[in-house]
Amino acid sequence: MGKTSLLRIISRELSPTEGELSCPLEKPPFQAMIFQDLQLAEGASTLTNVLSGSLGRHSSVKTFFGFPQIEKKQGLALLQQFGLERKSSQWASTLSRGERQRLAICRSLLSRPTLLLADEPVASLDSQWAEKTLTTLHDSQLKKGGSIVCSLHDELQVQQFSNYILRLNPSDPSAWSWEEPNPIS
Repeated sequence: MGKTSLLRIISRELSPTEGELSCPLEKPPFQAMIFQDLQLAEGASTLTNVLSGSLGRHSSVKTFFGFPQIEKKQGLALLQQFGLERKSSQWASTLSRGERQRLAICRSLLSRPTLLLADEPVASLDSQWAEKTLTTLHDSQLKKGGSIVCSLHDELQVQQFSNYILRLNPSDPSAWSWEEPNPIS
C-alpha cells in the first residue's frame, strides 16, 4: 500500500483489504483532504472553488443563489493569503499548476477541518510557497487543536513540519517505521 491509498483509507474513501480502521474518539473528527490530483471545478471561478469548502456548513438551498457574505469574506481572505486575490473571478482551469495547488489548499482550509489529510500538498510549489503553505497548514491546525496527516517527499520539510513520521515501504508493510523528527541544525 502506498501513501495515497493510506490517506484514502483514513478518509474512509477506500476500505482496507486487510485489517480494519478504528477511531477511538466518541465523535469522528471533521475532515478535509487536499488531493494530489486537486479535484477542482475547472469551469468555476477560484472564489467559487474556495467557497465549495464551506458546503458542509450550508444547505444546497442556502447556497443556490450564492454563498453567505461571511464565507465570501473568509474565502477572499484565504485567496489573499495564498497570493490569488487578483484571480478570484478567473476560472480554475486557467491557473498554473502551483496556483491550482494553492487554490485546493484554500478550499480545504475554508472547510475548517479538525483532521486535515494532505497528499503531497506542496509538490508543485516553489520552496518559498511550500514553506509558507506548510507553516500555514501547521499553524491553522494547531490553533484549533486539530491534526494533519500529510505525505511529503522533501526530507527537510518532513523534519521541519512533522511531529511524527511514518515511513512507508510499499513492497513490505512490515518494514514501515514510526519515528520522531530529528532537530534541524
